[in-house]
Amino acid sequence: MHPLDIAIGIEFKVHEWEPLKAEIPRPDGFKVVEEIDRRPCNEWKGVDSGKYAVYLLRKRGLDHFSVMAKLTKILGERPGYLGIKDANASTEQLIYVRKKRIESYSNSSFSIEFKGFTNQKLNHTGNRFEITLVSDEAELTKRVEMIKREGTLPAFIGYQRFGTRRPITHLIGKALSQRDWCKAVDFILGYPFSEEKKEIKQFRKDYMKRKTDRLQISNVPKQEREVYLELNSSGSCLSALKRSPVKLSFYLEAFQSYLFNRVLSRKLINSTTNEKDEIVIHVKPELCDTECKEVFEEEMVDKNSFLIEELGIRLKPLKRKAFMNISSIELNQELKFSLERGMYATVVLSEILNTDPKSFT
Repeated sequence: MHPLDIAIGIEFKVHEWEPLKAEIPRPDGFKVVEEIDRRPCNEWKGVDSGKYAVYLLRKRGLDHFSVMAKLTKILGERPGYLGIKDANASTEQLIYVRKKRIESYSNSSFSIEFKGFTNQKLNHTGNRFEITLVSDEAELTKRVEMIKREGTLPAFIGYQRFGTRRPITHLIGKALSQRDWCKAVDFILGYPFSEEKKEIKQFRKDYMKRKTDRLQISNVPKQEREVYLELNSSGSCLSALKRSPVKLSFYLEAFQSYLFNRVLSRKLINSTTNEKDEIVIHVKPELCDTECKEVFEEEMVDKNSFLIEELGIRLKPLKRKAFMNISSIELNQELKFSLERGMYATVVLSEILNTDPKSFT
């Protein structure tokens, strides 16, 4: 089990395979195509008029929030979407707006193409993956055949939810759940990770020593900049958090996801779950089952952890299937498979490769 798996709550592997080295030439070696009504989204066609104008979005090596910000300017309104796709990948998905303003748009990192109108909610049924894996082909084939025969894997929430290069979103969420505002700020601003840019790592190191130079602020992401400037101005960690451009509920939900992974791991270790089960991370501890209560006690979750009036946050229970179906998996030069909506391809890769997640995320 890799330390990064443990860090995000994944404490169980179905197979006890040795680590298998592999490389994915991202972004082009990791392709994701959204499914609508179980068909590729690029085959979807709308009608001549309707409530929503639908576009096919293709992006390459660009994160979701960056492209949405750019599309808001291009389309004159923030687009709706059905799912957040991998940043370091080549992806296709549908987006929709209330008014059609252009037929198409294209640049080096993304493009949109008008596909018609719809009056109905688009039925996002899953995602198709096509992944180039440079590895030991014989061993890889053996493992893929095993996964194909079994057909399912535990539905852990994947690395992207926590930050693949800086997996701290759930730690911020836990600090918020405990009303430890300054610890949450420290996780946002401090604690540098090795793969961050040099200037950002230096900012985080200096912040932890309380020696930050205001001139450094121009080199850090907007999230860190806004939180730091408010903290520096007011001296209040709570006020600084309220200036966060990222919704603070995002971090609480990441903490819920971490708890889900831990509870699912515990159930798998105890053999107290099966393929048809649904796991619920309740917001009221008294509703928990045995494994949930154990994890809640270990993580110091109480009845107020997900009801934070100071920040206007009230979370709902997290409900999720215990297992995911892996459809149409095959290895023929490329690894291809389909997953239901909300399931993570990187969890499938983690099971197959059992190696450092940074090598395939």
